[in-house]
Amino acid sequence: MKLSEIKGERCLDVIADLIEPIANIAADPEASRLFKPEKTPEGMTAAEFASRKARECAPALLKGHKEDVIAILAALEGVSPEEYAEGLDMLKLVGGLVELLSDEALLAFLS
Repeated sequence: MKLSEIKGERCLDVIADLIEPIANIAADPEASRLFKPEKTPEGMTAAEFASRKARECAPALLKGHKEDVIAILAALEGVSPEEYAEGLDMLKLVGGLVELLSDEALLAFLS
């Protein structure tokens, strides 16, 4: 679920649940770089640059911030981190990350 789709009082709960994991990721320069807008270098397409940036930053995010990523995705889905992790598989993780990286409201919050 996208941050912009969350309505009512649940917005307060979700924002409160996101603060700590986002702060943890933001404190890691390599992991947080994935969410920061950067100009595409000359001679490189946007897709090439996005791919390079993902290769460089995603491992730091996924290996160094497993609990934070799960907490963020769980908060957006409206379930506990334990419940989210219990049902986590590769398809769900990739889908959640793709949605996360395409959610303009959340990216603004992350950066």
